Amino acid sequence: MTAVDDTRLETTDAPTMHGALANLDEEHSYWLDEVQGEVPVDLEGTFIRNGPGRQRIGDTPYGHWFDGCGMLSVFSIADGTVHFKNRYVRTPKYLKETATQQIQYRGFGTQVPGGLRKNIGRMPGNPANTNSVYHGGRLLALYEGGRPYEIHPGSLGTIGEYTYDGELKKSNVFSAHGHFHGPTGHWVNFGTGSMGFGRKGPKLCFNIFRIDTAGKMIAKGQLPVDYFPFAHDFALSAKYAIFFVNSINMGPVGKVMLGAASISDGVHFDDSLPMQIAIVDLDTMQEVRRIETAPGAIVHFGNAFEEGDEIVVDAMHSDQFDANEALSDIFNATALKGGEWRRYRINVATGALGYEVMTQTNSEFPTFNQRKACERNELTFSAASVENGHDSFFNGFQRITRNGDVQLHTLDPGFYGSEPLFAPSKHSAEDDDGYILEVVYDGFAHRSSLVIFRASDISEPIASLPLRHHLPHQFHGFWHDEVLLDVAKAGSPGLGT
Repeated sequence: MTAVDDTRLETTDAPTMHGALANLDEEHSYWLDEVQGEVPVDLEGTFIRNGPGRQRIGDTPYGHWFDGCGMLSVFSIADGTVHFKNRYVRTPKYLKETATQQIQYRGFGTQVPGGLRKNIGRMPGNPANTNSVYHGGRLLALYEGGRPYEIHPGSLGTIGEYTYDGELKKSNVFSAHGHFHGPTGHWVNFGTGSMGFGRKGPKLCFNIFRIDTAGKMIAKGQLPVDYFPFAHDFALSAKYAIFFVNSINMGPVGKVMLGAASISDGVHFDDSLPMQIAIVDLDTMQEVRRIETAPGAIVHFGNAFEEGDEIVVDAMHSDQFDANEALSDIFNATALKGGEWRRYRINVATGALGYEVMTQTNSEFPTFNQRKACERNELTFSAASVENGHDSFFNGFQRITRNGDVQLHTLDPGFYGSEPLFAPSKHSAEDDDGYILEVVYDGFAHRSSLVIFRASDISEPIASLPLRHHLPHQFHGFWHDEVLLDVAKAGSPGLGT
């Protein structure tokens, strides 16, 4: 492999990433009129990010980064101009806690103050804070511990829980990481659930859902699992859904139901549990192969495609889950990083399994041109944590070709990135015919910017558009090729307004 690395000089007094954990309680809507460089005119659509907009309610911090209320941050891009708008998802949790300025709902790692009496039998609230998707004419805010929330795409007003005409039952949860099926345009997602009860209690499974281009749920399947794993993402090829069943065990649920512990309290990496790779046929929704391998954890996946009997899968692998400890004490966390970028080859016919390591740089949040989904792609990008003395959070991103050439872009000390997102240019056909969108936090100025790079060369940005404020570190982004917001579709009133 070859690499291009533009790592900057270290600065000993640079600020940490913690400033971007401050709440953004205000909701804004304005044109970004401060532009450094030039926004490309062949970039048109909507860039949506979702994540916790607040980590405190009143004077009380939430007990886990996963528990802050979801806030959509929307960048509408057209004709070389960009409009920004943010709006909280009006879940019952957001409305009640905003009104009282107190914790009112349990979370992944948050307990309601008041002990057992306040927590016994109460399920965690849904903050709708992890990801978003626009599919079948609907904009959804996603959180894997519950059902999605439908959002009005023109105003960002909250419509309410969405159930696909009742196909998502009250007991169903819906992952934040559905995937587009390139050959059909369908959307495939999953959620942890049960297949009934046996002698040892609930028979756990992954419920799998397939949704057509009109937004109708057309197929369901169930994949049995032996324990309650941390299940955040999966891979999708043209023929298969591929689940890496992690060695991260969510633990017994008894104490959680009794109110004596949070879900996070039971989460642990169990090195006695082999990681399992379960392959599901998308036509029959039935499992066709399961492979055991060394204990491990994969939280995020890139593209997947078939080559003969083999499936090629990009995955961010880790052999531990220390991140949960940091996420549970986010204001004091000293390191939030990813894992090892592996490219797996899985032989469906024989069960043979192998992989190669694509880069020595700590990697997370893979992204690629979605027009290549489920087919061979030549380029993938990811966030990176570069060891330069200021790597407590993602401080760069990288571009890796199919043959293993690496280009690494490192941010200046005191600047922290997020999940990069690939946005295709109009009429793009090639993998690199588009742009990388990155929200960067400036710890010196306590201010964030939308930064745009050409996908063909990430050495320097082509445009940087500072916001008037910071954006809290968020989780995941989504790109849609149309401008959705009504205020943005009306057109820019001109710079400086």
